[in-house]
Amino acid sequence: MIPRRATGTVLLFSVVLLAACEPQPTAEPESVSARPVRVAAVAEQEGVRELRVSSVTRATQRATLAFLLSGTLTERPVDVGQRVEVGEQLARLYNPSLHPAVESGAARVRELDARLEQLRRDVRRAENLHGRNLISEEDVEKVRTEHAIARAARDLAVANLWEARNQRDQAAIKAPFDGAVNAVYFEVGEFVAAGQPVLQISGTDELEVAFEIPETLIGRFAPGKEVTMELPFLDGRAVSGQVIHVGDADGRPGDLFPVEVRMRQAEGLRPGLTVELVLTTAASPGLVIPLAAVLDPGAGRPRVFRVTDGRVEPVFVQIGQLLDDRVEVRGALSAGEEIVITGVSGLTPGQRVEVLR
Repeated sequence: MIPRRATGTVLLFSVVLLAACEPQPTAEPESVSARPVRVAAVAEQEGVRELRVSSVTRATQRATLAFLLSGTLTERPVDVGQRVEVGEQLARLYNPSLHPAVESGAARVRELDARLEQLRRDVRRAENLHGRNLISEEDVEKVRTEHAIARAARDLAVANLWEARNQRDQAAIKAPFDGAVNAVYFEVGEFVAAGQPVLQISGTDELEVAFEIPETLIGRFAPGKEVTMELPFLDGRAVSGQVIHVGDADGRPGDLFPVEVRMRQAEGLRPGLTVELVLTTAASPGLVIPLAAVLDPGAGRPRVFRVTDGRVEPVFVQIGQLLDDRVEVRGALSAGEEIVITGVSGLTPGQRVEVLR
């Protein structure tokens, strides 16, 4: 028989033993803290979307000038940014064969002029003698033939002289129109080969701009159509213009179509300004998210991390059209849900996060 006090001790020991054997709930280690992230809401795509096409203003009149012969650059009185007038000399070349050719050609013409004058007198004298029956008709024809040969030789000499003078004149470059110097490629004393660009000028009166338009929107443009553009770096100032040319693409899939627009005269316009053409298009219904939210490890399965009750879960998506800093997506997402946009790399499914507001 077990004493009553001993029985109580045994029962107490059994209760303690059972409590120790019963499984206890495990708590997340306190050392694992929530990862701070920033989020953005999934948005529905707007019914109208803006497409901005950028370009740069340029002068309607542009010219890259070169010499038609080789030589050493001896003069270039203009520099970049300098205004020039039509006919103004911009550069001169020295070629040692030019001036002697002109002098030689001029001397040959003078020689033949003297020869022709003498032959004209010989023809008159021969005709006079033939009229007095002192020489035969054959003798007269010989003199006339010599005169005709000399006249042909003079015509050839005049043509050679004109060519020599033309080549000498080609040693100077003159402004074909009023404008400004945009670039110079040679300094005085340097050798210039025939056809090498020496300087570049552009007109100052009219400006134009060339845009590249996608195939889906090229039907909106035709020569004569009025368009409105913006100067984004001049407080979004609006300027107008007229389409002067619509070109064809190169024929490869996805190529853009060139559209040239002549700008209306306006104060402050000059070559080199950034211009934007704003086009509105109807957007297909769907969802858009910030591009920074998409994580694609290279396996061809882009995904985002959705935040639910303080934890993240991956959602695989299909990528659509890029819209500036946003992108169209298709997947198991709903408008208004929050997805991670910073700190995406390194997240694991079920990881606790702290949303920074």
